[in-house]
Amino acid sequence: MTGRIVVGIDGSQHSGSALEWAVARARLGGEELELVNAYSVVPEVDFYGYHSMASQPVEWYVEFSEQVLDAAAARVRELAPDLTCTRNSSMGHPAHLLADASEAADVVVVGRRGLGSVASALLGSVSNRLTIQAKCPVVVVGEDDFPVTGPIVVGVDGSQFGTNALRYAITEAAVRKTSVRAVAAYDVPHHAFAEDPEILVQMQAEVEAEAAGTITRALDEVKGTAPASVSVDRVAVEGGAAEAILGHADDAQQIVVGTHGKGLVRRILLGSVSRRILNDADRPVAVVDLPDS
Repeated sequence: MTGRIVVGIDGSQHSGSALEWAVARARLGGEELELVNAYSVVPEVDFYGYHSMASQPVEWYVEFSEQVLDAAAARVRELAPDLTCTRNSSMGHPAHLLADASEAADVVVVGRRGLGSVASALLGSVSNRLTIQAKCPVVVVGEDDFPVTGPIVVGVDGSQFGTNALRYAITEAAVRKTSVRAVAAYDVPHHAFAEDPEILVQMQAEVEAEAAGTITRALDEVKGTAPASVSVDRVAVEGGAAEAILGHADDAQQIVVGTHGKGLVRRILLGSVSRRILNDADRPVAVVDLPDS
């Protein structure tokens, strides 16, 4: 059965980069593309003295949506004439429509920021919401050219989210014919052992070994559900998790993280490490949730 990659299209430069990433990925794996554009209509409002008028008739929004999708489809034909590509133009919030389209999809691809957003330090609202609502992995692509060589870097922390991210990274690496770099971070309270350097060295060695063991246990858990032919480089590094992953991703073609890590209480907001990486990474980031039970 042919897979399906859903791409959010809004006419922004970031969504153009997302489209080109998705085309390149579909050419490797043979998936079909579904291009999705959501439009909304500004209503006429008269509310306690506040007045606003609909800026355009609904037909204008429909036509704009269809034209943006036509342009995107034309770009797909230019890059990969043999790819199957469908279009979906609907009224509604982009995150909700993309989440609906993610049902039974392999991945949803969106730009880091959309039309009208500024180059701020905050992740775009659509990509932020979608990482929580989507029913499949979400790949967030920035405006810059994306690398096509190098390993896939994945954060592993002993949680089921990290283990599933590792499974996805290995599967993706097999398609891309590359390797995986699994990164586990650990922290040692140096101040607590400042007066006894010998114990500090021993403590560092023990905690580093435990971090390395976290990767080993995760690899054991994904055996049989991820390709065994992919080489996995194990990296245990002292420091914060986001800094450790970003610091070992300079040569990566993609970063993979779980939606949450250890310490999850409720699945309401994207985990702090994943959010930091999405905001700061200069290459595509895949956000992976737990598989549906």
